[in-house]
Amino acid sequence: MVWLPKFLRRRMALVKPRRFPDQQAYAAFFDARARLLAGDDMAILEYPDRQTQRHIFSQATSLAELAGRSILDVGCGLGYLKGFLDEQGIPYQSYLGVDLSQAMVQGAKERFGDFFHRRDVLADPFPELSFDVVFLISVLGYPIGDAPELYMKRLLTTLFSFAREALVFTHLAPGRRTEPSDFTYPPEQLLRWCKENLSPRARLVDDPPRVTYYVGVYRDRG
Repeated sequence: MVWLPKFLRRRMALVKPRRFPDQQAYAAFFDARARLLAGDDMAILEYPDRQTQRHIFSQATSLAELAGRSILDVGCGLGYLKGFLDEQGIPYQSYLGVDLSQAMVQGAKERFGDFFHRRDVLADPFPELSFDVVFLISVLGYPIGDAPELYMKRLLTTLFSFAREALVFTHLAPGRRTEPSDFTYPPEQLLRWCKENLSPRARLVDDPPRVTYYVGVYRDRG
């Protein structure tokens, strides 16, 4: 790989497509970021810093009971959620991270061990109710396909089918930053859709003025 100064690599990383034709193109984008920004994990993953990443993980994981639970981490990236759970001493039963990007999966294995696999969960879904808790963190946020809202809702519906107890995901709220590549969605509107289409037991945690908000959707125990 050609060596580039860090400031130049950071500047190049700001060049982002406004839309991806499909999720395979989205994965290829992160394969390219992994090559271009090697050695700067937070830039690869599009977090401003580790503190922000930990804050998002803390908020998301607070929305589900994890002790003794099996966890699926969809769009696991470089595996930092696994590292966060272990740092916090959370006694989960099992963890599996999946991602469409081969570079992300390989990087996650190098950092945190053999808990990660490349998998397209839409084309090759897990059986229903396979995991206690499913996470989708910092994945929604780019428009994918000709109808990004429909893609998002199909993905959330699929992921909730895997969950015995809860699906927890993050998204981007409108009007909080001006990046033209952002695919945003109003928090209350998405919460309402979850309650009407996934489960009436859903919870929103907004985090203004941060762009990210959090939704937990829970399986009806009755």
